Amino acid sequence: MIVATAGHVDHGKTSLIRALTGVDTDRLPEERARGMTIDLGFAYLPLPGASDPSQVIGFVDVPGHERFVRNMLAGVAGIDFALLVVAADDGPMPQTREHLAILNLLGIKRGAVALSKVDRVEAARATDVEQEILALLAETSLAGSPVVPCAAPSGLGIAELRALLLAAQAERAARIDDGGFRLAIDRSFVLEGAGRVVTGTVYSGAVSVGQSLKVAPSGLEVRVRSIHSQNQQAQTARAGERCGINLAGADLRRYELHRGDWLVSPALATTATRVGVRLQLNASESKALRDRASVHVHLGAADIGGRVGLLQDGPLAPGAECFAVLTLDSPLLAVRGDRFVLRDQAATRTLGGGEVLEPLPFPRSLSRIKRIALLEAMAQATPTLALGCLLKRLPEGIEAEWFARSWNLDRERLAPIVTALGLLEVTLADGERLLVPERMWLALQERLLDAIAKHHAETPEQTGILEAQISRALSSPPPPRLLRAACDALVRAGSLQRKASHLCLPGHRAVLALADQKLLDTVSVELRRLGHQAPALQDLHETLKIEIDVLRPFLERMAQLGHLTKVGRYRYYLPPDIDELAALARTLASSLEDGSFTAAQYRDHCGIGRNTAIELLEYFDRIGLTQRRGQARRVRGER
Repeated sequence: MIVATAGHVDHGKTSLIRALTGVDTDRLPEERARGMTIDLGFAYLPLPGASDPSQVIGFVDVPGHERFVRNMLAGVAGIDFALLVVAADDGPMPQTREHLAILNLLGIKRGAVALSKVDRVEAARATDVEQEILALLAETSLAGSPVVPCAAPSGLGIAELRALLLAAQAERAARIDDGGFRLAIDRSFVLEGAGRVVTGTVYSGAVSVGQSLKVAPSGLEVRVRSIHSQNQQAQTARAGERCGINLAGADLRRYELHRGDWLVSPALATTATRVGVRLQLNASESKALRDRASVHVHLGAADIGGRVGLLQDGPLAPGAECFAVLTLDSPLLAVRGDRFVLRDQAATRTLGGGEVLEPLPFPRSLSRIKRIALLEAMAQATPTLALGCLLKRLPEGIEAEWFARSWNLDRERLAPIVTALGLLEVTLADGERLLVPERMWLALQERLLDAIAKHHAETPEQTGILEAQISRALSSPPPPRLLRAACDALVRAGSLQRKASHLCLPGHRAVLALADQKLLDTVSVELRRLGHQAPALQDLHETLKIEIDVLRPFLERMAQLGHLTKVGRYRYYLPPDIDELAALARTLASSLEDGSFTAAQYRDHCGIGRNTAIELLEYFDRIGLTQRRGQARRVRGER
C-alpha cells in the first residue's frame, strides 16, 4: 500500500512519518536547514513478519507550502491511501483545503486524518477542530474518514495511527496487474556503479528483471537491470508499489529522464497532445471557467501547459462538470480512467480536475455531437459496456488498437469482450483491425452481392462494377475503408472476383454486341501478342489499320465497360496483364531489403520501356496499389 501525506505547511507531516517509521524524509540539505519539506520524501513500514514488497507500506511525504503544490501533486498521484495532517492549534488552513480538494479530484476514497499537536491545545479546542475537519471531509471522497489525535514528539496516538494503517493495508484490495506496465517517474538519478535509476509509483501491470520497456514521451528503449520495490530487492514490480528501477540502454547517456516521464510497456508508449476528458470545476471557484482558458494539467508526475476546450455552450460554472478536450503544449501519456488536476495559468490556484476518457484522439474526425457521444460511451464503468455503447453510436466499427490502448487491454483481455458482444475483428487494407458487429458485417456482404448481381442484370455488357463506384449501388453505404474490407473478404472467399478495377460475380461473362465483340477480339490479339509492353494508341492504330477516330472512342468505351484497363492517356491493357504487372511490383518489392523500388528497377524487372513503366506506376499509385515517396515506391497492403 502507498500512503501519501497532505496538509498545510508546518502541521507536522514529516515528524509524523518519522514517528511512524523512524525515517526522516527530509533528504535535502536545504530542507533540513529550513525545517520545511520542499520536495518529495519517502519512507517504508514493513508489516510484522513481512517477506515481500506487498507486505510493506510505502509513504510519500509531500511539501505543504503553496509554492510547492506542483511537487505535492507528483507525490499523491497513484496512491492508495491519504493521510491528511491538520494541526490542532491552527486548524484547517488554506493548503489543508487545497490539498483536500486535490485528493477529492484524484478520486482517493481511502484515508485518515492525523489531528497533530494535540499536546499544545486544550481538549475542547481539539474537539472543535475535529468537528471542523469532519465538516470539510463531508463533501469529498474522504467523507467519514477516521480522525486520530496525535502528537509526534511524545508518541501520543502514534500506535493507534500505525494500527489503523496496518489494518488498512490488510483490507486493501489487490490492484489488477494484467494490463501493460506503467510507472510514473518522480525521480531520476545516476547511482555510482549501477547507472541510471528511476523511481516512482507503478500505476498498472507488472515488470520483471530483464524485460524491455520504453520511456515516454521520448520513445527511448531501455531494459530493466534490477528492481528495488517497497524498499526491498525484488525480481518483479507490480501495480500499487513504489519502486526504483535500474535501467540499461544504449542511448541512456544521450537522453535525460525527468519527473513526469513514464516507464511503460512498448505497446503503451503512444502519447497525445489532445485528450478527451470529463472535467469538474471546483465549487470554491469565484468565476466560471471560460472556453480556451490556459491551464496547467497535472497527471501522474507530469505538469504540462495547455488549453481547455469545453464541449458545451458557454463557460463552466463553479461546481459544474462537462465534457472537454485538453489541447496540450507537449505530449501526455494516459489511459482511460486516469485522474488529473487543473491549475490556473500562473500555477497559483487549483481550478478543478477530472477523468481522462479519450487518452488518444479517435482515429476518425468527429463532429461535436459525435465526440460528446464518444465520451459518454467511454465514461461507462467497464470496457465491455463502453465498447457496446460505442458501437451503438458508431455502428461502422471501432478501431481495435485504439480501444485496447485506451483501456490498457492486451489481446487476452480484449478477446472475451469481443466474443461477449458478438463482434468480429475485420482487417482493413492498411492493416488496422476494426471491431464490427458480426450481424452487420454479414449483412453488408449480402448487400454487396445483391448490388453486383443487380448491376450484372441491368448492364450485361459490362464485366463488372467499378470498385470506386460500388458505394453508389448501396443505400446508406458504409465508410469507404470498411466497404473495401468487405470487398476484399468476399474476393478471398471466392464469392467475388476482381478484374483490374472491376468487381463481378464468379462465372459472370459480359455480353457485347457482335460488332463490338469482333473488334475487341482483334484488339485483344494484338495486346496479347505484345504482352507487358502494351502499345500506345498511335502504334495500335498503325498496326491494326483502324481509323483513329473509331479506335479511340472504342477503346475508351471498352475501358469503361471493364474489358480493357486504361493506365495512361493513350495506353490500354487487358485486365489479366494488369494483374500480372501488379504481381511483378509485389515480387520486386519483396525482393528488396527496404521494400521500396524505383521506376528504373520496375522497368528492368518487367522488361518494358521507361515511359510504359512510369505510366503503369502512376496508375498503380492512383488505384492505391503503390505509394510514391520521393523517387521510390512501396506496395500498399494486400490489395
